[in-house]
Amino acid sequence: MSIPTTVHAVVPLTLLEAIRNLDTPLNDGLPAEFAQETFAKRLGLTSTVAAQIERYREMADRGAQVTDDEAVQVFRLVGRRADATLAFSDAGRRAARYAARTRGGTPSMGWRVFPRSVRRRAGERAAARALLNVFRLELTRAPTGLAVRLADSLATRAGFEGAGCYFYSAMVAEILRVTSGFEGSMIHERCRSRGDDACRWKTAEPDQRWQEAG
Repeated sequence: MSIPTTVHAVVPLTLLEAIRNLDTPLNDGLPAEFAQETFAKRLGLTSTVAAQIERYREMADRGAQVTDDEAVQVFRLVGRRADATLAFSDAGRRAARYAARTRGGTPSMGWRVFPRSVRRRAGERAAARALLNVFRLELTRAPTGLAVRLADSLATRAGFEGAGCYFYSAMVAEILRVTSGFEGSMIHERCRSRGDDACRWKTAEPDQRWQEAG
């Protein structure tokens, strides 16, 4: 698959929403003057980030794209943070919920009359469509479950293979959870950061995760 030149605006949107979420402090009882000084130093709470979030939200609602270079810059901004893995994971889940909501991946009440196996297969197909249409990711069926392979990604182009892969792991797991009731996780069995030629994830059911770790 060729490297895309544009990226759906939901990607930078959810990345910035994630760092704003992480930078929003709990009510820790600090005096107002100290709290204000602390908040001012947090990138996610700056007016610049707020303005960009609003811009990306408007674009995402229209289904608009940003340039690949712009998305890489935002990805790199998140990757430099000490809590990058948390931010990427949060952003991935947010992006998945957006894709499921806008692409009709959320199951309706009527689906409850069908057997669970039928609902799950239909949900997996809905997840595959949303991932392809919004993120250009191909969800394929492998002998051991579902899999995603990326020879190139925003994580690799931003120089944050490894940490940046949490975005994709969380995104695929979450969209499967929303659409098909998936309760497992994504095993990142191959990664560019470990010298592999591509990143590859596969699904693991709850009882499989311990076997994979063993």
